[in-house]
Amino acid sequence: MKIEFVGRGTEVTEALKKFTEEKLAKLSRFTDNILDVQVRFIVERHRHTAEIVIKAGHEKVVGKETTNDMYASIGGALDKIERQLKKNKDKYVSKKKKAPAKEENFFTLNTSHGEEVVISHRRIESVKPLTKEEAIMEMENNDADFIVFRDAENREAMSVLYKKDKKNYHLITLD
Repeated sequence: MKIEFVGRGTEVTEALKKFTEEKLAKLSRFTDNILDVQVRFIVERHRHTAEIVIKAGHEKVVGKETTNDMYASIGGALDKIERQLKKNKDKYVSKKKKAPAKEENFFTLNTSHGEEVVISHRRIESVKPLTKEEAIMEMENNDADFIVFRDAENREAMSVLYKKDKKNYHLITLD
């Protein structure tokens, strides 16, 4: 993460930089792909303004706050950014949960032993890139026994994760 500090009407001190960097580090729980951060400290008469612009992946988030204290302005601007990032993350998660219903068909086969076996067939329209942890969470949320996903760390690999028992999972990776 590249952070650029600019001061207008004030000098950017090490204390302001350190305070801002500590607060910015807390935003990693909402997004992990922060690329670029621009922080502007503006002082005009008795007004202290902090303007923070974050570029995270394809989105740009801006927070601006004006108070009588620069530290309070930084905190207020970062609170606004945190709310925006949380809203974006919640929107992304809710879209993932609203995946279209998958079509499921059933047919029966007779085995060589004369037993009838029911096979269910489900067509998957698209396969999402997920980490292993996200795949486990998705399985638990949908109460599924398995999930097919594209590995987020290795985008070319298709993976199948299934439950062996309550605590153990097996991962099959298709190259």
